[in-house]
Amino acid sequence: MSEYIAILVENDFHDIEFWYPYYRLQEAGFEPLIVAPTAPKMYRGKFGTFTEATYDAGSLQGKPLLGVIIPGGWAPDKLRMSHDIVQLVRQVFENGGIVAGICHAGSLLVSAGIVSGMKVTSYPSIKDDLIAAGAEWVDAPAVKSGRIITSRRPSDLPFFMKEVIHALSR
Repeated sequence: MSEYIAILVENDFHDIEFWYPYYRLQEAGFEPLIVAPTAPKMYRGKFGTFTEATYDAGSLQGKPLLGVIIPGGWAPDKLRMSHDIVQLVRQVFENGGIVAGICHAGSLLVSAGIVSGMKVTSYPSIKDDLIAAGAEWVDAPAVKSGRIITSRRPSDLPFFMKEVIHALSR
């Protein structure tokens, strides 16, 4: 049986924050599923790379998710407008899965209502949003709090993915 991890995309995803986790998950033996509000559909990253979402939140039946990764860029602001995507993130968390977000992904975690009482980090511009949602914000390359893993920026990806792979491998 495959071990599925959803990676969420929308237009203007941060290219490196998508591709680095995508290939690291494969190297670690997981099967990343590219999930978006609409699929199948091509999505463009901030820096011009493209990826095709092959699943939307409603088409994941039979694909039990161990976790979800939310790359940053401007995509999280668009993803949080999708009721189905917000529900997917909340369901993965409530079902015991890992929820991992980098950069601006914290905005989607706020919309999913899962950060209250958690220790998190993010790109500094959404720090106040996370605090207002009840999270404790810290300035660190990667923070694991329960089943939530967060990171600040692309240069933190090695620390972020080390935590993600470790949490998913348990």
